[in-house]
Amino acid sequence: MLRNCNFIVLFIILSLTLPVCSYAIPNEGGLIKVLILSGKNNHEWQKTTPLLVEIFKEAKCFTTKVTDLPDTFNYKELKRYDVVVSNWNSWPDNDFRMTAEWENDFLKYVNEGGGVVSIHAGASSFYGWKEYHQMGIGRWGKETRHGEQTKGKVCEFEQASPITKSLLNFYIVDEIWEKADIYPGSKVLASISATDNRDGHLINEPAVFVNSIGKGHCFYTILGHNERALLNSGLRTILQRATQWAAGREVTIDAPAGLKETVTPAGKHLHWLQTDTSFTLMNNMDVIWQYNFNNRFGKPYFHPVMAKKSALTCVSPPDHPWHLGLWFSWKFINGVNYWEYQPDPITNHPGYKSEGVTETNKISIEKKSDFSADIRMELLYHPIKGSSVLMEKRTIHVSSLLDDGSYFMDFEHIFKPLVDEVILDRTPIEGEPDGKSWGGYAGLSIRFNEDYTTPEVIAPTESENFRKKNWIYMGFNTLTGERAGMSIMQNPAYTTSATSWYVINNPEIPFFYFSPAILFDHKIMLKKGEVLHVKYRVWILPGAVQKADLQVKFDQYLKK
Repeated sequence: MLRNCNFIVLFIILSLTLPVCSYAIPNEGGLIKVLILSGKNNHEWQKTTPLLVEIFKEAKCFTTKVTDLPDTFNYKELKRYDVVVSNWNSWPDNDFRMTAEWENDFLKYVNEGGGVVSIHAGASSFYGWKEYHQMGIGRWGKETRHGEQTKGKVCEFEQASPITKSLLNFYIVDEIWEKADIYPGSKVLASISATDNRDGHLINEPAVFVNSIGKGHCFYTILGHNERALLNSGLRTILQRATQWAAGREVTIDAPAGLKETVTPAGKHLHWLQTDTSFTLMNNMDVIWQYNFNNRFGKPYFHPVMAKKSALTCVSPPDHPWHLGLWFSWKFINGVNYWEYQPDPITNHPGYKSEGVTETNKISIEKKSDFSADIRMELLYHPIKGSSVLMEKRTIHVSSLLDDGSYFMDFEHIFKPLVDEVILDRTPIEGEPDGKSWGGYAGLSIRFNEDYTTPEVIAPTESENFRKKNWIYMGFNTLTGERAGMSIMQNPAYTTSATSWYVINNPEIPFFYFSPAILFDHKIMLKKGEVLHVKYRVWILPGAVQKADLQVKFDQYLKK
């Protein structure tokens, strides 16, 4: 029995190396077949439909087909699918109707057990068709209104429903509808509360609903206006669970670690988990940090990096699939790109291979009795088809877990050319030939969780010009509303004159990233026999942080 339990824990940890926040145990009935209606919507379906496909893909229990021509699916074709997900509407043409034959076929499909999941404006169609309102549940009505997108708390979960059972309250940035036209008698599973940004009045609206018609299960949420909302882990979990439920299957989708009710034993119970591709520190059943190497993403990286139960990092987000939690990567070495992935020549998907390979040649891990650890690596850099041009000796010391839940990681990188000359370069910055506003990046980097809101950047001085400072901190409100963040501190005795801080703080995408960009100001040329030696400390800090606290930590780092 103990061996089986260990296997289950190991399987869960391995799943954390993927860019997902939940996983599903496959249903006995096989994969759930989902038909996504798309191609027409008064919202940006061109962006949200591909994201819906990814949401279902990451759950590992769905197959999806997208159609931009819903009217071409008759009853026989609809029956091939377990659930129809609507990201399609006819609004504002409220009098628009399909043919009588199509409407009869769709109604028959649902009455006989076909599921329907409608998202945000996805049911705002066919206002003269009563049964469609019953299936779609919610739509834009005569009294419906909304302000600008704002942060709201999704709460008041119905614990008797498998869709919302055990979920903790979470925050989402979304377009919040007031007084949506909800079909009478539909059951409310959750609400959203927020402050309206027009006049400051308090909003408390039902937000998640279920209904039935015949044998068919129907689900609707007012949430999911755009990409920003659909990137939220809480909403993704609800949509995945709801689609399982609408298909008539057992709901097996788990929630993100920080978003579910758990019973945790008192005190710390630390232990290690190690595989051929990962090394993880656990506290009871909770991950504290995980180092990943020799897997499909091509570079070693930390993910998840947890601040208590909140995952600070994300891996392979849709906007930049090569961003890997907390990781080190060069941009160009002798003109070869080691940063971005190359697009697949057939699918144009970025894949997970760069022109340049960052190869883990050797790795050794020393576990300490206080549950600190030393990770020592030898990495080789070379083109996909070519000999190694650069060798790196990397040492990472991860401290023990402190009583307040904080800990730090000391990075040391020593680079030695293996050929006569190595040129380390980056995308040109503004003011240089072909310079870009986004140029200059390379080196140790952090990509933060897309669930986060209320970003804050703290530097040693108040000046916006913090390019040459010794440390920077970025902090946020987590998915469940607590503060957490990370600081990178560079050792001034082990850096280069080319290093400047690179910070992206864009809540709209969301895109939170920062790095002591090792090549920001200019490229670096190394001759054979020369060495580039850099050192950093990264602090993982739950709770609110003050500038003075960070300065004390930096001073302690230098005295080490």
